[in-house]
Amino acid sequence: MRTLNNRKGQFVIETVLMMVITVGFFIWGMGQLKESKFLSKLISGPWEKVAGMIESGNWETRAVAQTKHPNTIDRGQSLDPGD
Repeated sequence: MRTLNNRKGQFVIETVLMMVITVGFFIWGMGQLKESKFLSKLISGPWEKVAGMIESGNWETRAVAQTKHPNTIDRGQSLDPGD
């Protein structure tokens, strides 16, 4: 039986195998993130309330915030002296 005294190629083979495993795991992980739309949910969820604050100055969704905007209050008076 012959023993191998030359182990120079072992490091290269192990490195290539680790790279293949790492790249495979990365591709699988990216596929899972795209499928679950994780980033989309992360951004669109809080955006609803931010949009309400931008449009109407209230930390609610757009529809609710628009009803709470001061311009929607009926004041029952006119600033025009002709009325």
